Amino acid sequence: MSQSQSPSPVEKLGTWGGDDGVAHDITVAPQRLESITIRWGKVLDSVGFTYMDKDKQLHTAGPWGGAGGEKEDPDTITLGPSEYITQVDWSVGPFKLKEIEHCITSIKFVTNQATYGPFGHAVDSTHYSLPVLNNGSVVGMFGRAGDYLHAIGFYVPPF
Repeated sequence: MSQSQSPSPVEKLGTWGGDDGVAHDITVAPQRLESITIRWGKVLDSVGFTYMDKDKQLHTAGPWGGAGGEKEDPDTITLGPSEYITQVDWSVGPFKLKEIEHCITSIKFVTNQATYGPFGHAVDSTHYSLPVLNNGSVVGMFGRAGDYLHAIGFYVPPF
């Protein structure tokens, strides 16, 4: 997937979802996911995250999407020092109330130590799952967002 001559520190997988909203991505390659912040209600309103690069510098991405959701404060997952994402499950479907054809309707993160979520409601949705093999992990995200999270993709170490 990488277009460069040298081996890529990470691979991009995806995106899944709709074409609405604006594309969002990170500019510094991620090495380790530190935290994930999610606003959600009937669908995912926004996602943001922090990650470390290869030089152990902390970066913040997002939040990408709107400030809505069922709760005043977003949900934040803070990964422990030896915790990492081994699988992501998510759903893509319509948000009929807002006449949106495709957006992220739910997401769940599975780590080597716990399961977080699901966040959102996967009504009338198509379900996806990304298990990361060979002791790999999800180390970052990218996607499309407007008032809601319309599409999502993931960064993983090369296979």
